[in-house]
Amino acid sequence: MTNRQILLTEDYTRPWALIRLLPKCQRYTVARFFNRQDADNHLRFLDRYMPEAKFEVVFDLPVTQDTNQLL
Repeated sequence: MTNRQILLTEDYTRPWALIRLLPKCQRYTVARFFNRQDADNHLRFLDRYMPEAKFEVVFDLPVTQDTNQLL
């Protein structure tokens, strides 16, 4: 995986993320999407071709200083 690909996984203009659940409460962002339907379609594809792996679709927005003040 190149540095450019790593940076693209953190593209928060695409808030829907497809993550792979790993052991010891770890996760790996597989892909990011503009809308939930695209993420769900990709999830169905991965479930079909990688049935032993666990994936989830999450809405993942960046935490900024403005949102920290609300907490």
